[in-house]
Amino acid sequence: MSSRTPPVDTSQVRQSSELKYAPSLREQPKPGIGPQGPAPYGKSGTGVGLNGRKTDAQTIEETKTWMMRELPCVAGRRELNRGRYMVRSATRANVPEIFADFKTQLEQGNVVACLYVFNDPRYYEGSSQTSDVFHFLAEQMQGITQVKARDLANGAALTNSVELRCPVTNQRTLYDDFESIAFCPQSGVKSDMLYDPLMYAPFPSVNMSSDVYAFSKFVADSALSSIGKPVYEETDMTRVSRLFSQCVARWQRVATTTIRNYEAMTDTAICPVHVTDDEKYWIAFHKDPAFAEQKKEIHRHELPVGYGARITDRWLRYFEGDTEFVASGLARDGERV
Repeated sequence: MSSRTPPVDTSQVRQSSELKYAPSLREQPKPGIGPQGPAPYGKSGTGVGLNGRKTDAQTIEETKTWMMRELPCVAGRRELNRGRYMVRSATRANVPEIFADFKTQLEQGNVVACLYVFNDPRYYEGSSQTSDVFHFLAEQMQGITQVKARDLANGAALTNSVELRCPVTNQRTLYDDFESIAFCPQSGVKSDMLYDPLMYAPFPSVNMSSDVYAFSKFVADSALSSIGKPVYEETDMTRVSRLFSQCVARWQRVATTTIRNYEAMTDTAICPVHVTDDEKYWIAFHKDPAFAEQKKEIHRHELPVGYGARITDRWLRYFEGDTEFVASGLARDGERV
């Protein structure tokens, strides 16, 4: 354990004071028809065809409905509501095509994140275990990575670099942290050996996004709202510096609220998750970024108060005379504690 790492009490169940965005996965209705109509998702009784398979359109609609109504991630809900979250029905064959389209939409400034949704009845809720889904998803993503599927399912990262125009500096740069993370219905089941509601989605899915680029878009949006112009058109560096400080503080609140939302819906005696007392880190029972893991271990991850300050410092150096803005190297992996 690092000397900089605060001790973690895995037995204490913390209570969140933040708004609870999503109900406990353990308390969701069982699949089937209830007094209010079909349950939102499940293995049977929810419009499933004779072969047990929903249509791709159904899985996308149900995924988007869940994201709008129950997703605990504040930033994810924000981007979905702004129409900047690409949600696509995926197969192993079309993953490269979706990725290519995602990069095109990123280049045009239309999206921030992409969710690949895989429609396979073998991995619907209640049909398998998290481990099986992770191996399945690792196989499906082979078209956009050189990392072997078995390694992805066992803790390796699926990272892609994408060259884009920075929304803050208006300079082209390489974002080296577009990470792909596996999510599945079984992650919300307490009896599953890999129980971890932070990795829950109503269908097997892979999320692709960049923390650095997402924060950059957030700052660009904030600049248009607060100063009425892009950051790169503002000549008053005092004003720019103040905007950056405000954005780091706001992004920090978004991140800490998200973690506390997850904490409130998780049995933390089984799956530790919380924001540290100094609010510099968040603790989870997995490493970020790892595509998927077969062994649960506690990791510590940076919050925006740390990485946001690094990003804004590099922006300021560019505006103050550096010849180039470089987005690479700003995101850091979680540390085992």
